[in-house]
Amino acid sequence: MFADKWIRSKEVKLHYLESSLDDNHLTPLVYVPGALNFAEQSVALLQEFKPRKCISMSLRGRGKSDAPATGYSFYDHVHDIESVVMDSQVHEYCVMAYSMGVPYAIEYASRTRGLKGLILCDYPAAYPSIPKSWAERVLSRSYINQEMEHVVKGIQRESAAINLDQNLTRIEVPVLIIKGGTTKSLLTEEETERYKMILKNVRVVELAEAGHALWEPNRDLFLNVIKDFLKTLDKL
Repeated sequence: MFADKWIRSKEVKLHYLESSLDDNHLTPLVYVPGALNFAEQSVALLQEFKPRKCISMSLRGRGKSDAPATGYSFYDHVHDIESVVMDSQVHEYCVMAYSMGVPYAIEYASRTRGLKGLILCDYPAAYPSIPKSWAERVLSRSYINQEMEHVVKGIQRESAAINLDQNLTRIEVPVLIIKGGTTKSLLTEEETERYKMILKNVRVVELAEAGHALWEPNRDLFLNVIKDFLKTLDKL
C-alpha cells in the first residue's frame, strides 16, 4: 500500500507516494521519474521491493502535483526532489532516477548529505537544451491534456544545456548505472565510459536485449539488478 503525501516546493504543491511498509534494516528507495512521468506509474515496480520503504514523486506539472504557469527550469525540478526527501524524513537512502530524471538526481546527489547510494537508468550526465520539436511531438500525442500543454512548453522553453561531469566528481556514494543494450538506449558507450572514468565507486550493468525501457523484455532481470545493488547498500 502507498499513501498520498503532499508538500510545497517554492509555493508549488507537490504530490508523492510513500509505502506503508518500512523495515528499518533496509535502505529506503526514492524514485525520480522520467520527463513527463508521475508517481503512480511506478507503483507496480516499487511494490517488488517490499518491505523496503519506497517513495515515488510527481515533479511539478506531472500527475497530481501543481502545474504553475512558469518555473520548469532544471534547478526548479532539483528543488522538488529536495522538498520531497526533506518532507519524507528518510535517512541513509538510495535515489533511483530514470531517463531525464537522471540529471536532476545527479545535481541533487552532488550537493546533499544522508545519501547511501544512487541508481541512474539509461541517461547521460547532462541536461539537454530541449528543441521545440520535442514539445511539438509530445503534444501531437493524445495522452497530454490540453490544460497541461503549458507544462510541456515550459519544460522545453526553460531548458538549457548543462554538463554535469563536475557534479559526478562530488558524488562519494556507490553508483549503479543501468543501460539498455540496443540502439534504442539513450546512453551511449562514450557517455557510459565517462561515468566510469569520473565516478569514484561505480558499477555498470548493460541489459543486452533492452532499449530505453529497461524493464522490457525481461522485467525480472531489471528488478534483480536493482535488488542486488540495494542488498549491498543494506550491508554498509
